[in-house]
Amino acid sequence: MKNSLLYIVLILVLCSSCSKKTYSALYQDNLVLEPNDTKYYLPKNLLKFEIIYTLNEPRYQKGDVNRVLKVQPTKITIEDPIVITKLSVPDTSRVFVIQGKQLSDARFVDMELDSENAALEKITNTSVENKGSKTHDYSLFTTSHLETKMYDAVTELKNKLPEIVSKKEAERSLKTMSFYKSQLKILNEDFQPYIKQYKVKYTVVIDPLQLYYEDGNWSSIEGDNIYHSIFPEHIFEDKGDLTDIVTVKITKPKRSSLDELLNKEPVEGIIYRNNSPLNIEIALNDYTISKETFSLTQSETFKTISAKRFETEEPTSILLFKPKSSTNVADAIPDFLESVEFLDFDSDKISEVSQTAIKNKYEEKLKSIDSLIQSLKAHKATL
Repeated sequence: MKNSLLYIVLILVLCSSCSKKTYSALYQDNLVLEPNDTKYYLPKNLLKFEIIYTLNEPRYQKGDVNRVLKVQPTKITIEDPIVITKLSVPDTSRVFVIQGKQLSDARFVDMELDSENAALEKITNTSVENKGSKTHDYSLFTTSHLETKMYDAVTELKNKLPEIVSKKEAERSLKTMSFYKSQLKILNEDFQPYIKQYKVKYTVVIDPLQLYYEDGNWSSIEGDNIYHSIFPEHIFEDKGDLTDIVTVKITKPKRSSLDELLNKEPVEGIIYRNNSPLNIEIALNDYTISKETFSLTQSETFKTISAKRFETEEPTSILLFKPKSSTNVADAIPDFLESVEFLDFDSDKISEVSQTAIKNKYEEKLKSIDSLIQSLKAHKATL
């Protein structure tokens, strides 16, 4: 009798001991959760790019008239820093269940989606500014194709001046240069060209380890690198010519297999991913503007940590997302988002600076033509 009682007590002690342990299992679609089970998600990182595009619209003043100068289309450029923010969101590709002793709710990121895309902004880890701004020759934005062609002819004639061997040829060249000078004056003195600027902030959120084939965003794999191209031409339809392309180069990580850790059987502790660095390079056209080292949690190795040790860790060191019962996480966390915002921007200063730059360029061209005319006259006298 004593032995039977001792055996029962031992079983109860063992059961009590097991109930004080925490186990993690891979969630299956057909798994029926017990009342004390907790479904949770590990994090993955998305990258949010905030790119400010500048619309450089050529305009002109003539008396009280102020209109668009149609000799050139509006040029769209990137002149402000590109801001990159790393976001932590639930990784819906892997879902887990905590069984046995539960963690306190304070150890989970609450996924109550009160507003659109609120979960995306829930955890922001880091922000990087890339100062790749550049100055432009504003005169190029207002120079007509005719003017460019004429001035190319001026430069060509200047280089070929010794090849003129007759007075008739010299006279013809003088008439051509006089015509070019008159046309240049019409384009720059009758009108007062300048640049009016507008600014648009384009925000795009991507999973950097996925491939995209969206309007203005596409991806490719070359060797060990993933390339993302950001060129949102579609948002500027009928507004101007976009020429600047942003390229994101990411070293493709070696993905770890969960099977090495978990084979459909629960394991003691909490399943998480550790962090390790990953190289990310940002280029504007052919110029590298930033080389950064980020850690992306969806690329890391699966590990386990005891519940006791996990409770003592900093809350942000290992993130676990716990959804509300009514939350459809897969729908709430899209892998691709974009938005457009027109910014308030005072263009008066740029208008003044551009008008000065355009005028200086015009005077420089005019001096060059006058110099060539004098050279032609002197050369003609020697023939």
